[in-house]
Amino acid sequence: MDTSNATNSIDDRPRLFAALQHNPYIQAIVTVFVACLCTRILSSQWFEAAKYSNRRGIEPPTLPYWIPGLKHAFSMGYDSKRFLAKCLNKFGDGTPFFVDAAGQRLLLILDPEHIKGVLRSSKELDPNPFIHDKILSALMGSPQEAIDHYKSDGGNTDYIQTTHIRQHTTGSNLNALGKRLFDTLSRSVEQALLPQADSEWTEIPDLYAFFQHHVTLAIAETLLGSAIVQSYPEIISDLWTHIEHTDQFFMGLPRFVIPKAYAARDRLLENIRNWSKKVESLRQQNALGTHWDAVAGSQLLQERETLYGELPGHDVHGRAAQTLGLLYGGTSLTVPISFWYFFETARDRDLQHRVLDELKTHAVPESSSYNLMKLAACPLLRSMHAETTRYYSSNLTIREVIVPQYALGAKYVLGKGTTVFIPNKYAAQYTSAWAQVRPQAITKPLDTFWPERYIVAEKGKPERFSDVGLAGNWTSFGGGEHKCPGRHFARNIGIVTLAVLLGVFECEVLDLKGAHKTDPRLKEYAFGTMKPTGKVAARICRRPNRNSIPK
Repeated sequence: MDTSNATNSIDDRPRLFAALQHNPYIQAIVTVFVACLCTRILSSQWFEAAKYSNRRGIEPPTLPYWIPGLKHAFSMGYDSKRFLAKCLNKFGDGTPFFVDAAGQRLLLILDPEHIKGVLRSSKELDPNPFIHDKILSALMGSPQEAIDHYKSDGGNTDYIQTTHIRQHTTGSNLNALGKRLFDTLSRSVEQALLPQADSEWTEIPDLYAFFQHHVTLAIAETLLGSAIVQSYPEIISDLWTHIEHTDQFFMGLPRFVIPKAYAARDRLLENIRNWSKKVESLRQQNALGTHWDAVAGSQLLQERETLYGELPGHDVHGRAAQTLGLLYGGTSLTVPISFWYFFETARDRDLQHRVLDELKTHAVPESSSYNLMKLAACPLLRSMHAETTRYYSSNLTIREVIVPQYALGAKYVLGKGTTVFIPNKYAAQYTSAWAQVRPQAITKPLDTFWPERYIVAEKGKPERFSDVGLAGNWTSFGGGEHKCPGRHFARNIGIVTLAVLLGVFECEVLDLKGAHKTDPRLKEYAFGTMKPTGKVAARICRRPNRNSIPK
């Protein structure tokens, strides 16, 4: 028997112990490893103890972590989208939990009862602290004087702003915005096809890029006017650079870490400031168009300039940050959702024929357009849009506790200053809760796209759209008193894209089977823009005789 290897191993042990005893580097490595391992074991035990405790009035558990003090900071800083997705995929059984990035604590909730309670408790939980500090200040670059004003007036400015947006995105004002958007998008796509002859196909190598450019441009021109888009053609690319770095701005990363994002925001704000000065000059001359102006844009934006111009801290810099915020809000989620709204229709032949029938029914031949108000009331189109937002909206609804204590259900208590995150995509796939309030809505699994999910059919009555009882299950537009005031405009943007790309034009996906391979991995990221994982080839042509009514 060869015992040399065993003997050598035994002889090496004193050397290893000696190295550990006298080498400070090895000692440091071992100490860090042991500390991290013990921290992980202890934090896991604390998590389990809080999760399964029968006590009431306790704080929700914090997810297990490895590093004392820093906790989840490295994971959040490196890739917060993936890290939060992993947390939700592993621990998303309905138990609320904290993620702690070196003292910055985020509470994630998925239980629909918890969500309903949070959204309905507008006096105890408020979105505005997060809006002021993270969105307006960190993301939009709003001056501190403006932020101080928002915080000092008891939320009156926030209420006025929300009410003003709601006034301009409902009723006749909504219809006017929709018509302007329809005309602008039709013209933009038309110009992209020139000088192609009628009925001749134009190849689109990347459908999402094509869609993103034209729809973003149409929204920007509808809101801000055509002059700024013409003088600053980079507005589209700069805006999306800004949008794609949202989480880095939220984390407060400095300019040298994300220089391109800061440079894009600088250009956006500079050009919006120039736009604001031109609008003010035209106002002084009483030379503005009433409902829409090529320079000043929509009535909504014109009135906002006047409204904010009278507030403390809202010089041209403060107003520019507000305008950028509105443009961001009108595109960041709406454009991707509208893409999937169109894309799901384009790749389902049966659904496409049904949508074309609706377009034909509500066409207005004399103006080569459509009755957008009637299309917006169509049960199928409403259900399709609701399902698209449920399935593809990867946004977060955020509230902050503003009272000393808030009871989250019967077990948990949240302290003042706690930031509550509702990951809408994950909350919308909480099957057990849907089964309780709308069992027929889960005839097809929630992890699939089903256009008719929100349609209710009663015997002897026509089909209708309904989201009754789903307040804690479908939260893509928030909820309660602070529900998104522009949600109707967002829906109409989707309807306009269908009308233009299927009615005025004919847009086809070339490889339907291959297109499915580019579907986004829905649970890989907790939030962010949902777009295809690869290029989707398509083609587009004008309808015969430039008639916007499908045959």
